[in-house]
Amino acid sequence: MLGLRDLQFRFAAALFGDSAESITPWIVAGGIEPEARVRIYRNNLRIGFAKALALAFPVIERLVGSEYFEQLAREFQAAHPSRCGNLHFIGAPFSGFLQRRMRGSGYVYLADVAAVEWACQEVAVAAEANTLSVRRLEDVAPEDYALLRFRMHPACRLVRTGYPVVRIWQVNQPEYTGTEQIHLDASADLVLVRRLGHYLELNALPRGEFELFAALEGGRTLGEALEVAAASQADFDLGRAVRHALTLGVFIDITTHSLPFAGATP
Repeated sequence: MLGLRDLQFRFAAALFGDSAESITPWIVAGGIEPEARVRIYRNNLRIGFAKALALAFPVIERLVGSEYFEQLAREFQAAHPSRCGNLHFIGAPFSGFLQRRMRGSGYVYLADVAAVEWACQEVAVAAEANTLSVRRLEDVAPEDYALLRFRMHPACRLVRTGYPVVRIWQVNQPEYTGTEQIHLDASADLVLVRRLGHYLELNALPRGEFELFAALEGGRTLGEALEVAAASQADFDLGRAVRHALTLGVFIDITTHSLPFAGATP
């Protein structure tokens, strides 16, 4: 007799593989052949995973077609099986998987599309928070501006891409009815994904703004982030970028200390 642990491992292997020979001797037929019983579970596992992945990456599914998407989902599941009962989280490594899977082909841009779609998923379930008020900045002494550190809104994500991903995403929404053709070398979008109420918004940011926000998100002071932004864009305007950040609601808090924000995740 097999121990429970060994039995469970064999059953899991049969579900993820194409053969059930290692487990069928321990399955009671009960009117259905053991192999058929395993196929039922295997199909449910694969179909449920593929459907959950399609819900997270509808643009990818539309770009490659449902049939090929199912093939990708199966390959992805084999490489990154779910380790959580909540299938919402399965898509986190999908962009990296596509980067490797499509390397050297004309479809490597799919990895960037997937990165933006996953950012949308994260933003959709992120916590609510009040955005930074301009009054908080007015209370800061001018000599302390360079020392400011900013905390990003939990419902904002920055995604660095090499393709016109925002337009690709827009023309592949269900409500889009045009026939626009997109040239992959048209631009390289630096994307801010944010949630507005119950809606998601994608913004293609100027390089300087993106680098500023990314540096601030990484914990750099405003003075340090300004150096990064200015080096990336010759005509960078800090005042305009800060006003844009306030308008978009990118940040929720400021401090002049290097210690973590109260309540921040380490």
